[in-house]
Amino acid sequence: MKVPDITFDAVSIFAPLRLLSFLLIGYAGSGQSLRQSVQLTVQDNLLYIPVRVNGLGPYNFRLDSGNSGIAHIDRRLAKVLGLKIIGFQQNTAGTQVKRELLVAVGQLSVGKLDHSALQLTVGDYNPIGNPIPTDGTIGQNFFDGYLVMMDGPNRQWLVTKDTLSRQVKEVLRYSNDFVILGRVGTKELAFTVDVGSNHPFLFPKSSLAGIRYTDTANQQVVTLPNTSFVLQEAVIQDEIVLSGLRLTDQKVYYSDKVHQISVGTAFLKDHVVRFDQRRKLIRID
Repeated sequence: MKVPDITFDAVSIFAPLRLLSFLLIGYAGSGQSLRQSVQLTVQDNLLYIPVRVNGLGPYNFRLDSGNSGIAHIDRRLAKVLGLKIIGFQQNTAGTQVKRELLVAVGQLSVGKLDHSALQLTVGDYNPIGNPIPTDGTIGQNFFDGYLVMMDGPNRQWLVTKDTLSRQVKEVLRYSNDFVILGRVGTKELAFTVDVGSNHPFLFPKSSLAGIRYTDTANQQVVTLPNTSFVLQEAVIQDEIVLSGLRLTDQKVYYSDKVHQISVGTAFLKDHVVRFDQRRKLIRID
């Protein structure tokens, strides 16, 4: 079916590099000159960076490592910029199938790093009551081929052409969707590093078998389009070893509705995380 040629009606913030020498352990130069840092904004345990669209902006794009592709753009911004609709695509999430608009974007830039001639899906990223505008999301493939360092304490997002060293024990290999191996007590478990989740640690209830933990009085209700469920907070007494971290008495949330162990931004924002997206290596300190 031919898509009609219609358009919406029209209606790098750089910061100084503040890297201490301890941040560079397990880190090797590659001889490339690219090294830039942009300001990282943390709001409601979600991460945002400034992004330019077709040279305009910067706009607030949320980082989401669980989102495939290069980026997605908010419907409101697509309308404001008069982006041309060039087609549709089907997107399946669970049992839901959505028909999403595709719009043409000439250039999408984070500092001096950019992608051109893009076809981006359009979504609704600004629910009522959102404290800051969300103009889109940056997906897991935007920084392919680069080393990215999320310096949470200093609120910096650093992009370089350097690499991590696999010879350092704290450096772990990750599979697709940023899954790495860690340990809780004597159990080896798979953890998903989820920059995009505003929770700290999430556990399936079944994964806590054989692990020492104590429930607290705190619970959270999670509401999804087709269901809602309760997350129970607990304190794990067994040591959690994850990359460069050794954690004791760590607070986590669990439910039988959670299907994988994940580490979200509520925890990661207080740490330094390096993603080597060329060699698929990761380090958390």
